[in-house]
Amino acid sequence: MAKARTPDSIRQFVEQQKTLPVENLGENQAFPYVSYWYRAVACILLSGQVQAKSDGAPNMTDVNRVGKEANFNQYLTERIGKLLIAMDVVQHDRPNQFKPGPNLTTFWDKDPTRFPVIIREGVLRLAHYQRNQRFWYSKGDKESYLIEFLTLFFSTFQGLALVESEVGQVFHAFSLLPEVDLIQAGQTLGLALDEVKLAEWRRWLDPKGQKALITALNMDEWAYGAHAKKSDWYFASPLGLAMLELGPRLPTPELATELRVQSDLSVFAGAGLAWEQLVTLFRYSTIKRIDQVFEFRLDRKRIASSSASSQPGKELRDVFPDVVALPSTVADLLGTKPRAGGKLGIRWCSALIKPENAETLAAIHDHPRLKGYLEPGAPPSYLLLKSRSDPHNFILRCRDLGFEVTSM
Repeated sequence: MAKARTPDSIRQFVEQQKTLPVENLGENQAFPYVSYWYRAVACILLSGQVQAKSDGAPNMTDVNRVGKEANFNQYLTERIGKLLIAMDVVQHDRPNQFKPGPNLTTFWDKDPTRFPVIIREGVLRLAHYQRNQRFWYSKGDKESYLIEFLTLFFSTFQGLALVESEVGQVFHAFSLLPEVDLIQAGQTLGLALDEVKLAEWRRWLDPKGQKALITALNMDEWAYGAHAKKSDWYFASPLGLAMLELGPRLPTPELATELRVQSDLSVFAGAGLAWEQLVTLFRYSTIKRIDQVFEFRLDRKRIASSSASSQPGKELRDVFPDVVALPSTVADLLGTKPRAGGKLGIRWCSALIKPENAETLAAIHDHPRLKGYLEPGAPPSYLLLKSRSDPHNFILRCRDLGFEVTSM
């Protein structure tokens, strides 16, 4: 914002704050949303490896399990997963499932025009989620006008860092400046502000809203914290400025597109491949390494424990359309049939489960997504749920895998 056109009340407000120039506090930043780790998290959610909680967020029990298998930070998975859900790259389907969202193509194709739009929507939904609203309740909620607020605020303080512990209070105090001056300052940025929008800022930026907004900014990487001169400072990142159209676009990294399959069942797949190919590998393989080129190990047990309605062999063959001849070990593996399926009866008062036959009992007892629910010491030919397990979730997972569940 040109200082000569800044209203006196806003200029004086900035001068009254304790600030520090951001020079040497920031860091160079590439465009993170198209990186291999964002794509890995999208594939983990879409592959069914991680289920959804009732509020639409990733189930951390599943996230921790996948993180240990892939040696991948579970907190990074949680943070990116929530952002992808907020951006509608991934959607909450049934109570415990994820599916491709309407913005998956924009995300995967790195669409430079649409990307800022879906990311700004993601910031709004994350902020509302932090105020204990489920993801689908806050979908498309723009009535808080927080993007306009952030645009004006970070433009006003561009190049300056604020004391980190005071940022929320400064947000609120800024929204209380004279309406006519805020509207005038917004006009220099092309923002159509009015009294109604400013009133929404003031209503939203109570202590709880301040904390929610700061958390959303941190999750989206729109702001940084840094320690200097014995204080902790907070300021807009190059990414945040770019997404608010206050700074230049960030460079987009190139992604690997190689695809190799080996006789020891190892698969090496670049993060630049089609999402359908990568999701299939995440679904039916053990994840050995998450990097520019993902490393998998095709897993017969995982294929056998997949849903009875799936066709893992066909899906995996579609991953390798350009491979003339698969190694014999891989071709043999792709003939493995899912074991899940059959009928179960459940007695709700005791959470006692009666599989229709020994094969069905063994399929549940050994299934990686079901065995954690089970208690040892069940009567012969029966299964017993742990007292702390949720029978409803167990039934949902059984049905997802192709089992027919009835009450006894």
